[in-house]
This record gives sequence, C-alpha cells and structure tokens, in this order.
Amino acid sequence: MEITFPAVNIDSTVPQLIVALFAILALLVEVFSRSSRMVFATCLVGLHIALLRSLMQWGRGIPYESSLLAVDGYTTFFNVLFILIAMITLAISLSYVENTRVDGGKYYPLVLFATLGMMLLVSSMDLLMMFLSLELLSISMYMLVGSQRDKWVSTEAAIKYILTGAFASGFLLFGIALVYGATGTISFSKMESILGGLTGGVPPMLQIGIALMMVGLGFKIAMVPFHMWAPDVYEGAPTPITGLLSTGSKIAVVALILRLFSNPFIQVSSQWVGILWVLAVLSMTLGNVAALLQKNVKRMLAYSSIAHVGYLLVAFITLSTRGMEAILLYSAFYAVMGLAAFGCIASLTRAGGSTTAGEGERLKAEDYTSLGYTQPVQAAILSICLLSLAGIPLTAGFIGKLYLFGAAVNAGFVGLAVIAVLNSAVSLYYYLGLMLRMYALPGRFAPAEEPVGSLFGKLVLLVLGVTIIALGIYPTPLIGAVKGAVTALSAL
Repeated sequence: MEITFPAVNIDSTVPQLIVALFAILALLVEVFSRSSRMVFATCLVGLHIALLRSLMQWGRGIPYESSLLAVDGYTTFFNVLFILIAMITLAISLSYVENTRVDGGKYYPLVLFATLGMMLLVSSMDLLMMFLSLELLSISMYMLVGSQRDKWVSTEAAIKYILTGAFASGFLLFGIALVYGATGTISFSKMESILGGLTGGVPPMLQIGIALMMVGLGFKIAMVPFHMWAPDVYEGAPTPITGLLSTGSKIAVVALILRLFSNPFIQVSSQWVGILWVLAVLSMTLGNVAALLQKNVKRMLAYSSIAHVGYLLVAFITLSTRGMEAILLYSAFYAVMGLAAFGCIASLTRAGGSTTAGEGERLKAEDYTSLGYTQPVQAAILSICLLSLAGIPLTAGFIGKLYLFGAAVNAGFVGLAVIAVLNSAVSLYYYLGLMLRMYALPGRFAPAEEPVGSLFGKLVLLVLGVTIIALGIYPTPLIGAVKGAVTALSAL
C-alpha cells in the first residue's frame, strides 16, 4: 500500500516557522539567563521578524490545491493581525508580569505558541490540520490562564477552561469524523467539489457533523448558549491574557468559521441562516443584559465580548461579500479596542497582586471612582475604548458597527439590524456608567496616589487610543486591505 503525504510549501510557512523557532529559543534563553526581560526581548524580536516576513507575502498567492496550508490575501491579513495582537499582549504584560510575579520565562513563549496556533488555524486547508492548530492554541491558552499559580481564582479559571475546552474538542472531533464519513475526504478543496456535485440533497450524516463542529467552535468563541465558561475564565485569567483570549483566540476561530462556510461548506451555508439568526439575537441580548448586572469590570467586559460575537454573527448570516468584509473589519477594530481596554486594567495592577483573589488589581467598578483624577492617562484611554465599544461616532467601533449592520440591511435582514442597534443602545448604559464613574468627584482614591504601570506600557496604550480615533476618522487603508483579503477568499 502506497502512503502519500500532503504537500507543504515551505515558503508558505516561513512566518509560522519564525514564530515557532523564537518560542523555542525563548525557552532556551530562560534556561540559561534566568531573566524574564531577556525572554521578553527574544519573543518581541521574533514577532517583529515574523511580521516583516508576513508583510512580504502581502498580495501574493501560493498554490495549495494539495497543501495543508493556504497562503493568500486572507491568510496574510490575519497573520499580520495575530502577530500585532501578540506584540501588544507582550507589551502590556511587561509590568503586569513583574507586579504579579508570574513566571515570565514560561509566560512569554506561551504567548508565541498561542499565536502560532492562531496563524496555523486560519491557514488550515484540511480538517486534521484545523484540529491540531486549534488544540495548539487551546493548550497554550489553558496554561496562560492558569499561569498565576499562587492565585486561586487563576487556578479555578484554568480548570473550568480546560474542562469546557475538552468538551468542545470532543464535539469538534466527533463532528470532523462524521464529515469525513459523509465526504470521504478531509481536504477543504476536495470537500467543496464533492458537495458541489451532490444532487440528492445533503446527507444527514454531513448535517449532523457540521452541527457538532459548530457546537465545538461555538464554545471557543463563547457564543450563546456555549458561553458559560467565559465570565469566570475572563475574571480569573491574568488580565493581559484575558485581552488575548477575547481578541486573538476568538478572532482566529471566527476566521476559521468564515473559511469553512465560504469554501468546503458553501453548499450548505444557506441552511444555517435561520439558526445563526437566533444565535446572533441570543448572544447580543444575553451578553448586554448580563453585562448590566456586573459589578466586576472584567466580568462586564466578558459579557460584552459575548454580545460582540452576536454582532459578528449579524454580518455572517448575510452570506455576502459585504458581510465578509464587515466581519474582517470589525475583527481588526475589536482587537484594538479589546486589547486597549484590558491593557488599561492590567496597567493599574499594583505589586503584590498575586497573593489573594483581588489584591493589587482594580476589578470592581467602584475601584474606578475618580480614576480620571488619579491616573489620567489610563482613564482617558479606557474612556476611548468604552466609547468605541459602544459604537460612538468618530471611533473605530462606530465604523465597524456601521459596516456590520449595513451588511444586514443590504441583505434584507432589517429586523435583525434593528435588534442589533437596540442592543448597542443597551450597552451604552454600562459602558458610559463606568466612564462617568471614572470622572466623578474624588472619593475613595486621593489625587496624590502614586503612579502605576510602566512608561513603556503607557506609551503602548497611548498608541492604541490614538489608533482607535484614527481608524474612526480615516479607516480607508484598512478597508482596502480587508477588501483584498475577502477577494482572495472568494476566489478559492
């Protein structure tokens, strides 16, 4: 029996190989130097090199009919986005790691391994590669969530995340098995041609397999009703990792779902419109209503992220080019907004915050009273993030929601767009409530409070804040990049 192996175009995997090599190199640096700052520098250098190599692939397409990985405008767009997310995560983690005594020698390389999982996931061209990439991402995130080993809420969050992640992986793997049984292949390109030739309808086995896969992927993006793990995990995880989990990890899975329903499952995508309509409404409504009741800022943002998954689904069900453009555009915007918001929270962490559940961290809403007077830089940037998440004009969030809801209206889903707008109005209450609290008259915290957060971290946050405003005023370059990525995906 002749055994054949799928082809792997080495040129297509150079950015991923760079990230993998520097992650391993960072572990070796930690062994010999015992310096977390050296490990941090190694990881940051590796990400810069990978970013430059990814930008060199911009506008190129490498043939991959029989390959495990794809290289096109779609893959390159997300590779650049994931690398930038990782770089920002490392930057906002520097002072946090030192203040909470997290083991930076393991923490920073794990961020790179998680990034590698995201990059491989979005470029996967068969079901096996997809599953392995998702597991690499998930296992890295499990360890990062539990990296504060002397903090019981971090350990509890990691255990909950592992258990729910194991269930999700089980559903996903069972779904993959059924899809393989129905089509006889794991290759996306072959699967699309097989499904395109069906004349007697979609086999029940395939429908069940896709449904199980969506259950598994729904867990990963915290889509209602598979969202139960998110609030506890977001609260217990180190704050910069909460930002990575809510942006990079979630966006990678959304990008995978978009590829699945644009290529191998395009013949059955119309059958999912009604189901996704309901899931979008449930995610938006439950996320925003639950966020109204939260006193913990990280839990509030966790439920907010569930609502934002609902917003993405609004454009997803349109099955149109404009809808896909809206998803990519909003993913990029949400990455900047989410990282900046959690970066501000992380920058307010004081030394010694690893000994008890909340010592050293400002997690309760009341802890943000008068923050505008005591920590004006973080308060101003966090305010910009909150306004953008709410969709206020002249911010990136407004442009993103305009594209999302506009795609729904153009596709005839006017009622869904109205529900989305009403949900955005509900979110104004808790976003602006926290913002107004920060600029209330000085109360618990005196104006003489000592500064927190490193100068480097504040500079990164300042850049993110300016980026949110800049994208809200002039998003044209990013829109052009998004259009190119969607064109590459549609051309498959």
